[in-house]
Amino acid sequence: MEKKDWHIVPECYVDTNLVEFLITSHSVNHQKGCNAVAKKMKESNLKNQFAIGIIDNDKRQHSYVSEFTEIAHSEHISLLKHRERPHYFVRISPAMDQFILDCAAEQNINLQDYDLPTQLSEFTKVTKDVNAKDDHRFKSLFKALDGSKEIAMLRSVLNYLNDKQYKCDIAELQKLFG
Repeated sequence: MEKKDWHIVPECYVDTNLVEFLITSHSVNHQKGCNAVAKKMKESNLKNQFAIGIIDNDKRQHSYVSEFTEIAHSEHISLLKHRERPHYFVRISPAMDQFILDCAAEQNINLQDYDLPTQLSEFTKVTKDVNAKDDHRFKSLFKALDGSKEIAMLRSVLNYLNDKQYKCDIAELQKLFG
């Protein structure tokens, strides 16, 4: 039976693919864009439930993000906690496509080996395509990126939040960032 993690809300197709790989889930609550993620968390049945939004650090953020406080960060990953609700944002800087490219560079991985473009503009076109959600090229790339420090950190943070949900400890989350 397929495991559904509807409380995990990524904003982009490649984000969904990566999150499902990292937490070994087959169904997260994909939304299209940061505003849709924030709205889903703030106004839907998730309003008073535990939720994790995965968003890019876009120049224009939904007003809901202003209700959060950063509790930890790394070069590419910021973890934000809502002041009152059991809601978290995992914000990727500057955006997921650059994050993936930087992790590949750290690991000396050539994206051409995965039939993926190496230039950001072309890579972004592929990551924004609806097919990126299930694209086997990304699944293979994510397996190769597993040794990346920030991929490992993102996995740890997502799994901790997903496992603990309402019982998350801020100090434990901060430790995951080193």
